[in-house]
Amino acid sequence: MKILLTNFHYGRGGGHDTYIGVIARGLAGRHQMFVAAPATSRLYAHARAIPNVTALPLEFPAKLKDVRRMVPAWRALRALLERERFDIVHVNGSPDHRLVMFSMMGMLGPRPRVVWTKHNSIAIKADFLTRVRATRATDVVIAVSDSTANFVSASVYGSKPVTVVKNGVDIDAFEPATQADVAQARALLLGEAQAGKLVLGTVTGFDWYKGTMDVIAAVAALPAAQREQFVVVVAGVEPNEAQWREIDALGMREQVRVAGFVEDVKSIIRAFDIGFVVSYAVETVSFACREMMAMGKPVIVARYAGLPENVADGSDGWIVPPHDPPALAKTLTQILAERDALGAMGRRARVKAEREFSLSEFIDQTERVYLQQLAKSPPSSS
Repeated sequence: MKILLTNFHYGRGGGHDTYIGVIARGLAGRHQMFVAAPATSRLYAHARAIPNVTALPLEFPAKLKDVRRMVPAWRALRALLERERFDIVHVNGSPDHRLVMFSMMGMLGPRPRVVWTKHNSIAIKADFLTRVRATRATDVVIAVSDSTANFVSASVYGSKPVTVVKNGVDIDAFEPATQADVAQARALLLGEAQAGKLVLGTVTGFDWYKGTMDVIAAVAALPAAQREQFVVVVAGVEPNEAQWREIDALGMREQVRVAGFVEDVKSIIRAFDIGFVVSYAVETVSFACREMMAMGKPVIVARYAGLPENVADGSDGWIVPPHDPPALAKTLTQILAERDALGAMGRRARVKAEREFSLSEFIDQTERVYLQQLAKSPPSSS
């Protein structure tokens, strides 16, 4: 097959980058793989480094201020589609999906099958253009969680087939560290003075919806003797000025370690005792949660979207109400009382990752979606 993966993000694309990179790398030995993304994007740079993958610098302007760039982008994409005759175009957001729709209208020759992955919990509009995109420029939807599938099926895409393919992670790369490696990671990150504390960690950063500030507030709300037992480590987007002011107002400056963006998050995850992904908007199933569990870390997740689908509450992690620091504080108190159980919970998290988060299964399931589409009668030209 000849497959084009598209992504609209400039700079860092978060989970989109990981998702597309994993598929491109996983299928490069079986099919002709192309990745189209803005030349300034992290994804484009990464795709260029993947053997047997063709990276294409392409923009997907979507806002009114970008209207002058839309026609050249549309022409460039249509020329690409007509020249390469892709079997599958796999879109990953509204801007690239929309441009693919416009580019297929009146294009010469048969059009490709269009696969759309719904990566987030943002509401799907029901306006005219979205309805046209759903009916005329979508052949199948991939949902990254069961909750996402239900969400999509209740939208204007309800007439389209929806297949659940949950994100896979490289469980060989994301493997539990030795005690020596954990001790070294903690010493480098925290220093000797705090290396013995219970490390609550995430690699999801401080974006407003990630709930990181809720975890910090929950630790701050604990009685002093309990509070002093924790340190919070965060990799990813750094706090903005308002968040730093809140951290200072909570008296948590000394108990928060900000690692910033880290290309290899394994070096940070090693230092964690417990991971957390407590988003209360946008999120679905979370690569970060699955990576931490694969490394043998029990994870606190919010009861939001697909996050609870990763965790068995009390067995390999904890499920808490979204955006609820008091509930989080109660869970942290429970964790302190049962601290000796963390090792066994982490081992169960790893077992689950081996059983359910397989990268090869994720690639195979995605490939099956493509093959099932090609086995159907050719789509009519738009």
